[in-house]
Amino acid sequence: MSQQEVQTELDQIRRYFKKVGLRWTKQREIIVEQAFLTHDHFSAEGLYDMIKDRLGGDSAHLATVYRTLQVLEEGGFVEGMEVAKGEGRVFEHTLGHEHHDHVICNDCGKIIEFHSEALEDLKRREVEKLGLAMTSHSLRIHGDCLKLKNEGVCPNLPS
Repeated sequence: MSQQEVQTELDQIRRYFKKVGLRWTKQREIIVEQAFLTHDHFSAEGLYDMIKDRLGGDSAHLATVYRTLQVLEEGGFVEGMEVAKGEGRVFEHTLGHEHHDHVICNDCGKIIEFHSEALEDLKRREVEKLGLAMTSHSLRIHGDCLKLKNEGVCPNLPS
């Protein structure tokens, strides 16, 4: 994502913060900018680690990162998900990105994104059978690593 695209999204998010009555601070801007420059799934703590150097003397508290992510999630700009028991939530920015679903490895926590038009059609048809029009959805499939089960080694776990 280019800096110009991030700036356009920041403008949209800034307007949302104002609309819901929240101040737009330099700390929040840096938090949001870093979240939108990050192309991987990230935790609040990981995002906080990414921005500490950029904040310098204007340090933000981890609580500010959590609250900012909560507002971004409420506004539909990021999506949070539980990855593994006890590991907390991870986030990804959704603004400007095509819809996709996730497969999560129960053994190492790796998140694999995928998109299936056939599956999307099936989900739409099933929802319509129930008399609804789908406006949003999230699909997360959790699975055990077959390589670990069959060979005793998960390719994503450190050896």
